[in-house]
Amino acid sequence: MAASILSRSGSLLIFLLFLLLSATPRAAELSSPATDSADIVVIRKISISGNKRTLASIIQRELKFRENDTLPGGVLPGILLTSRENVFNTRLFNIVTLDSTIVPGTRLVDVSVDVIERWYIWPIPFFEFADRNFNVWWATKDLSRLTFGIDLTFFNMRGRNESLALLAHVGYDQLYGFTYKIPYINRKQTIGLGFGAGVELNHEVAVETVDNKPVYIKEPSRFMRQMTFAFAELTYRPSFYTLHTFRLDYNYNYFADTVMKVPGFVLNNANLQQIFYISYQYKNDHRDVQYYPLRGYYFDVEVVHAIPYNVAHDSYIQSSLRKYWQIYNRWYWASGLTCKISFEKQQPYYLQRGLGYGRDYIRGYEYYVTDGQHFALLKNNLKFAIIPERVIRLGFIPSPKFNTIPIALYINAFCDLGYVYNYHNEASSYRQTSGNTLENTLMAGYGAGLDFATYYDFVVRVEFSMNGIGKPGFYLHFMASI
Repeated sequence: MAASILSRSGSLLIFLLFLLLSATPRAAELSSPATDSADIVVIRKISISGNKRTLASIIQRELKFRENDTLPGGVLPGILLTSRENVFNTRLFNIVTLDSTIVPGTRLVDVSVDVIERWYIWPIPFFEFADRNFNVWWATKDLSRLTFGIDLTFFNMRGRNESLALLAHVGYDQLYGFTYKIPYINRKQTIGLGFGAGVELNHEVAVETVDNKPVYIKEPSRFMRQMTFAFAELTYRPSFYTLHTFRLDYNYNYFADTVMKVPGFVLNNANLQQIFYISYQYKNDHRDVQYYPLRGYYFDVEVVHAIPYNVAHDSYIQSSLRKYWQIYNRWYWASGLTCKISFEKQQPYYLQRGLGYGRDYIRGYEYYVTDGQHFALLKNNLKFAIIPERVIRLGFIPSPKFNTIPIALYINAFCDLGYVYNYHNEASSYRQTSGNTLENTLMAGYGAGLDFATYYDFVVRVEFSMNGIGKPGFYLHFMASI
C-alpha cells in the first residue's frame, strides 16, 4: 500500500511538472484601476460568478468592502488582494479571481469576483498506519498494521460551507462515527456550531517509552482499548481573522487487563477511564494561503481542562506563533514557535504527550518520541520557489473543478530546535532508567528538502535531515512544515 501511495504521488508530480513546459506563469489574481493615492473611489457594484452551489452571502462575508463603500484609491489594490485571500481560505474554491473596473468619467468602481468551486462530495478512501507517521511505518512496511475504510464527506452542504463526514474504518484499528459542522447559524454570520460522536477500537496500545521509542502491547484476538467519544463546540468569528472556539469533549476509555499491568500507564487500577474536557481556543489567522502559507502570520492559544471521574487531571495550555516573510522575489522565510505547559506533575502515560506526535515534532526525529509535561518547539525554514505558483488548464478534462490546477515547487533548508521537560516523580520514575535520553535535553535537527503544492490542499514534502544524535534520514510528509 505504501508503494502504491508513493507511486501515485510520484506519478502526479512527474505528470504535472511535464505540463509546466507548456504552462504560463499565473496571471495576477486581481487587477485594479490606476488611481492616485489621494483619489476617492466608490464601490458601485459587486458581481459574483462561478458559484454554482455556494451562496453569494458566504463569499460576501469574506470581502473587505461592500457596495456603496467609499475608499481611498491607494488602498484599493491591497483590499482586493486580502479579500481574494479570504475567499480562497474558505477552502471552497480552487481558483478565486477579483477584477476591478472604473466606470468611465467617474470615480465609481465595479468589482467582479469569479470562482471555480471544488468538488463537494468525496467518498474518500481512508488509509492509515498504526504508527505515528508514514516514516515510522515505512521502516517495517507491515501491511497488517494498516487501517482502511471510507470517509464519506459532504463539503459545502446547502451552499453554506457546512460539512458532514461519515466515518467507517476497519482493519488493524476500527472507527465508526460522524462529525457535522456549520460555520454560521445567525444572520450576522458570526456564530457557528459543530458536534460529532463515534467509537474507536484498538488492537494495539502504546504503554511506555523505551530508548525514545514507544513500546506497544498487541493482542490480535481482542481490543486493548475501546473508546467512545463525543464532542460539541460553539464558534464565534467576529471579524475576518479571529475565531473563538468553546468545546466540550467526552472520552470513555476501557482498557484490557494486559495494558493495566504496565506501571504508570494509568494512575489507578480502574479499567474504565472517563474524562470530560472543557476547552477554549483563540485563533488569529493572517496567512495568505492557509494550507501552504508564504506571507502573513498565525497565532493560537488553547486552554484545556479535564474533569475526571477516576483519573488524574490532564489540564494544559498550548500556544503557537508562526510568521511568514517574502524576503525577496522568490525567496521566503518562515518561523514557528509552539509551547505547551501542563498543570499536573503526575499524568497517566496514555494522556501524556510531548514531542513526536502529530505536527509537534523536530525534523530528523521522526522515529522518536519525547515524553514530558512541558515542551517548546522552534521551526525555521528558508525556501526558494523553483516553480512559483502557476495555473495549468487541462482541456481534455471537462469539469472546471478538476481541469484548473495550481502548482508550485520549492526547495528549502531548515533548522529545528526543541526541548521537553519531564518531571521525574514516582509516577514516571520507571521511565528514567529506560534509555529515554532525549528528555530534558536540547534537541536539534537540520536538513534540506523539496515541497510540492497543488490543489485540494495537496502537499508533498521530501526531506533529508540530520538530527542531534548523528542519525541522518530521508522522510516523507503530507502537510506544510510550519
